[in-house]
Amino acid sequence: MLKLIEGIKKERPTVDYERKYLDGMVRAIKAKQQAPDDKTITKRIIFYTVKYLSIINIKGMSRESLEGILVFDQMLLNQICELTPAELLTIFPVTKSYDGEKYQCKDYFSTMEALQAHGLHEPIRSPETASALLWDYMNYNVMMYQVHCMSVVSEIHTMDTGKGLMEQFFEDQGVKVGTFRKYENDNGQTFMIGDDGRSFPVKKPVPRHLKLVN
Repeated sequence: MLKLIEGIKKERPTVDYERKYLDGMVRAIKAKQQAPDDKTITKRIIFYTVKYLSIINIKGMSRESLEGILVFDQMLLNQICELTPAELLTIFPVTKSYDGEKYQCKDYFSTMEALQAHGLHEPIRSPETASALLWDYMNYNVMMYQVHCMSVVSEIHTMDTGKGLMEQFFEDQGVKVGTFRKYENDNGQTFMIGDDGRSFPVKKPVPRHLKLVN
């Protein structure tokens, strides 16, 4: 017979990383106003902006706030224009993942190939080039930044049209995408129900401080 043993849950100090990275970004921007040609400060702006945008929670944001995120994104690309790919590598090293060809996704090799095609020591110069290089860049923080910025664009698109970017894309391709809604019954069980009326339970993971024993 299995018994559920509740252990001691370790309390960890709460760190507001979103605020931490935002404050770092603001300090770096102010420093750049005093030393516009200092690349060390430029790198700090890029570091803190990517870290901030990689973890930001956009849920419930107003349109004004969402558009503000896109302003930060454009500022980031403008800062990257001042660097070379080699300098960008010192801020966000490429993840050492080498099986991209097998899974048809970007990896260390494809990232370095894209950077070398541009020229490792050639200035990036334009926001369009910066955006293209980041799209090919294999680094967790850079990828999460891109995911969140795309989510912002999708959220604004939803405000304008009532449809997210992916929903709009599938509709344009003539593909019907079902909608699922989440419900919770009186016993606290959660279910997802689709357009066709079918439902399936949502399994909740057991917290780490709980474990099953015989």
